[in-house]
Amino acid sequence: MRNESYGKYLSEVYDVFNADLDYKAWADFLEKCFEKYACTEVKHINEIACGTGSMSVELSKRGYTLTCSDLSDEMLCLADAKARNNGCRNIVFANQDMRSFSDSVKAQGVICLLDSVNCLTSPKDVKTCFESAASVLDDGGVFLFDVNSKYKFENVYSDNAFVLEDKGIVCAWQNFYNEKNKICDFYLTFFIENSDGTYSRHDEEVRERMYTEKQIRKYLSESGFETAGVFSDFDFGKADENKDERLYFAAVKKQSGAE
Repeated sequence: MRNESYGKYLSEVYDVFNADLDYKAWADFLEKCFEKYACTEVKHINEIACGTGSMSVELSKRGYTLTCSDLSDEMLCLADAKARNNGCRNIVFANQDMRSFSDSVKAQGVICLLDSVNCLTSPKDVKTCFESAASVLDDGGVFLFDVNSKYKFENVYSDNAFVLEDKGIVCAWQNFYNEKNKICDFYLTFFIENSDGTYSRHDEEVRERMYTEKQIRKYLSESGFETAGVFSDFDFGKADENKDERLYFAAVKKQSGAE
């Protein structure tokens, strides 16, 4: 059984999957990157693949205005509700494909979190995403994103299986990693409790591709960015794709006329 609609059921367990994430610490890191690398004050942020909006809300509370987009209507509905429940009035949500997105307001920062770039399974798609990021940024603006590393694909994801449980939700997760094309297929089966105590089964597939640090740097350069840094953690540790599970990239849009 296959569901073609990305996020239809994943959205219901997305926050459970990411319950251990410290969004405040991550937001602190983003702000440090803005201060360190942006050539202008960051006031407006464009967040792509925003999911259920946890980071959107955190940054909104810190005074930024945001345009936040995702391909999944279900994710966006949850994100909008989360923003309203937190009294965030400075966020606009939009249904947009991260491969080609736009913004009516120029941004000084673009962010793309939680290995969403890995969901782009062709170099062409990665480059069009990066080009879109450049198009909405002011010159000297900062593009911040993370990717799952070579180490994580080969040693953590691999062909492993996982079971995740929370109140009213059980998820069986099976991976299949192809060493040749660097594609990992995730087959997710959700058992979600109904109001009468019974459970409904839903199946969803996610696919990610592994990109090396060298490849990402190349795509950034070809899309009008300079790579300012690649880090292993929120303390700006030097990244090693053969040891670290996640790489955090900071890139700056080249000034007009710059080589």
